Amino acid sequence: MTTTRTEAGWSLLGELPERVVSGCLYDSAGWLRMWETTGVERRVRHGYVHAEGQVLPLYALSGSPFWHGYVTQAAQAQLGSRHVFAGSTYSMYTKRDAFPEALARGAHATAMEWIAAGDADLLIAPNLTAAAAATWEDAVGPPAGRVLLDRTYSSDLSGDFDDHLGRLPRKLRMDVQRRLRRADERGLRIDMVEGPEAHELVPSALPLVVGTTDEHGWPALYDEDTLHALLRTPGALLAVARVDDRVAGVFFGFRHDAEVTFLCGGVDYSGLTELSTYVALMYRCTEWAYANEFRRIEWGRDNYRFKERHGLVGTDLWALVHSPDPTPALGAALAGMHRVMAAYIEGRG
Repeated sequence: MTTTRTEAGWSLLGELPERVVSGCLYDSAGWLRMWETTGVERRVRHGYVHAEGQVLPLYALSGSPFWHGYVTQAAQAQLGSRHVFAGSTYSMYTKRDAFPEALARGAHATAMEWIAAGDADLLIAPNLTAAAAATWEDAVGPPAGRVLLDRTYSSDLSGDFDDHLGRLPRKLRMDVQRRLRRADERGLRIDMVEGPEAHELVPSALPLVVGTTDEHGWPALYDEDTLHALLRTPGALLAVARVDDRVAGVFFGFRHDAEVTFLCGGVDYSGLTELSTYVALMYRCTEWAYANEFRRIEWGRDNYRFKERHGLVGTDLWALVHSPDPTPALGAALAGMHRVMAAYIEGRG
C-alpha cells in the first residue's frame, strides 16, 4: 500500500487498504476494488483519503456519463466535466450519515491540489445525505453551490413477505397480487443468477439498462465491460425476468451484510403492460429477500412516484460543489441546476 501523504487525522493512500470500515455497499472494499477496474468514467488519477479506518475515494475525471446526464438535464453545460469527485456519482452513500470530518478535510485539501495542478476544475462531493452534507460543511466550510441531485429509496423488512404485502393499502395490495398472478399465468419467471450464467446474460441486459436513460437525453450510463465488472463485485447477482428464453427485465443486485442493493435495472417496455414486468421483478425480489433473511433493500434512484406509492422510503442525495475561485456565474449555474433537479424529483418539472 502506497501512502502519498499524511496530515492531522487523515492520510492520502495510493492504494486501497486491505481492511476498510464500511457502512454500506458503496464504501466497502469489494465495491471500491471493483470500481477501480471500470472505465466508463474517464479517470485521470485517483486516490483514497483514509481516516479512522474509513476511506473516501477521490477520482479526477475528464468525464462521467452520470454527471453529464444531470448537467444535460439541468441545461447547465457550462459546469463542464473536468472535476474531482469525492466518491463516484454512480455510488450512493446512504449509510454514511456522519463520516469522520477528517475524510472531508483530506478530500478537500487533496482536490484543491489536483485542481491547482491542472487535473480538474471543481470538487464535487455527490450523493450525500443531509446529515453527511452537514458534516462535510462543518469540516471544510460552505460550498460554491448545493444541488439536490437525486433521491434514492429503501425498505426495511420485518415479519415475512405476507406481512409486507399486508402493510400495503388494500387497493394497491390487490392490484399487486393480481399483477403477480397474471405474470405467472403468462409465463414470466424471475430467477436470481450469478457467476458465469449472469455474465452470459450481459449482452441481453445492456439494452434494457441503458434504455432507461433516454428520457432527458442522457448518455448511456453503462457499457458491457462495466456490467461485467459489477457482476464481479463480491455478493453480486442478477435478477432476471424471462418469458421462455427471452429476457424481459433485469435488476443488478448486490448482497452486503444484512441488506441487498438493486442498482441499474431495466425492462422491455414492449411487454410491460402485458407482463407487469417491473412490478413482478420488484415484488419477487422482495419475496426472495425475505426468504434469504435480509433486513433491508436499497432500491436505487428515479421512478419516484411509483416507489413512493409502493411504500418505499426516500432519502435525498445532495451534491456539494467546491471551487478554489468561486464566481457569481458558478453559483448561479449551480442554483439553476438545483431548481431543475428539485422540480423533477418532486414532480413539478
